[in-house]
Amino acid sequence: MLGFHHFGFDMAKSNSAVCVRVLMIGPLPPPVGGIATVLANLVAAFADSAVEPAIDLRVLNNIKTTRVGRSIWQGLSAQLKLVLQLALQCIRWRPQVVHIHTCSWLSFWRNAVDVVLARLLCLPVVLHIHGGQFGRFLNSLPVVPAWLARVVFGLCARIVVLGDGWKQLLDAWTDPSKVIVVPNGVLVQTPIQAPAEAPAQVVSEFPAQRLNQCDPEPSSHKPFSILCLASYETGKGLSDLIRAVARLTRQCSTERPVQLALFGIETESGQRKMLLELADRLGISDRVEVPGPVMGADKERRLRNADCFCLPSYNEGLPMSMLEAMALGLPVVVTCVGAIPEVVEDGQQGLLYAPGDIDTLTLHLQQLIDHPAWARALGRAGRDRLISSYSLDRSVSLLRDLYGELARVSRSKPRTI
Repeated sequence: MLGFHHFGFDMAKSNSAVCVRVLMIGPLPPPVGGIATVLANLVAAFADSAVEPAIDLRVLNNIKTTRVGRSIWQGLSAQLKLVLQLALQCIRWRPQVVHIHTCSWLSFWRNAVDVVLARLLCLPVVLHIHGGQFGRFLNSLPVVPAWLARVVFGLCARIVVLGDGWKQLLDAWTDPSKVIVVPNGVLVQTPIQAPAEAPAQVVSEFPAQRLNQCDPEPSSHKPFSILCLASYETGKGLSDLIRAVARLTRQCSTERPVQLALFGIETESGQRKMLLELADRLGISDRVEVPGPVMGADKERRLRNADCFCLPSYNEGLPMSMLEAMALGLPVVVTCVGAIPEVVEDGQQGLLYAPGDIDTLTLHLQQLIDHPAWARALGRAGRDRLISSYSLDRSVSLLRDLYGELARVSRSKPRTI
């Protein structure tokens, strides 16, 4: 539902002597998407945590509610309502931090209005940047919009990015001391169970002559299940994955069939139909599912039942879907874009390849099919990596420290922009 949602805590039941009021702006579920998932995780984590400072969190849900093909007036009217709600909440509740989640293109400029409004009311702003095309967006800006973007960055107390590569990009646009890295994090669930004897091997231990040999298992005739969670749009590279599955079906050196499930929402009109038609043309319509979105317990069940996770995107920030798969111990085959190479080292916690390189994508999937014990070892190594550096607890701890710091600075400064 559009509007404000209060996720406060009962002060009488809290052991915390310090409370920071945080107003967060971004989309909440049920929409399927990375930013909505990030917000949902943060809301749940802050509500359950007893660590100081306690966070009294309110969220302005700015998810798009108008229909596709809306008029300019309808769009402007919806944005004006959000701006008025933001102004009223800032004045009445007086948050100590305004945390704005944004991404590329028009979303950035819509959120720029929120930044300016919060600063006019003398509130410190955290701008949290998502989206794999943000670098392309900035580099495409003409002189005047680029200057305006720098002004927006300059108004922010902190700019949160998802990885070191994004920090290097933003350092060139604003004061580097403002830019901090807070990776996306996920709640670590009980992993998929794997046999204890699976060796912790890496790719380098499989010489080229072994890649066409398989390690048969009693369940080798069970379909090898590849799962992808991504929006149905060109930039996600889903057609590459379908083509790789077609090659596996023709060339696979084992008798184990391959099954692909592409879950997501259609963000480009006609993409779902195009993917189904491509699978039909390649003769693998019986091997490919394009069922639409999956959420909650059903999504976790699908991940647990899969043999590997694949994300063939051409642009990413730090994909939540990949982190969720790693948290459950799935081996991942992903492109080396955005902050992904900071999480996954090729052959150690998963398998990397360049966007559009269908040959390498096919080879990686073939390796996982032919060497199931090694695939499970990759999955466990990926889970260990996630627990050590990309857990939800770590992300929440970094944000809690940031909120506490900004609240202290805000109290000690006069109210000026």
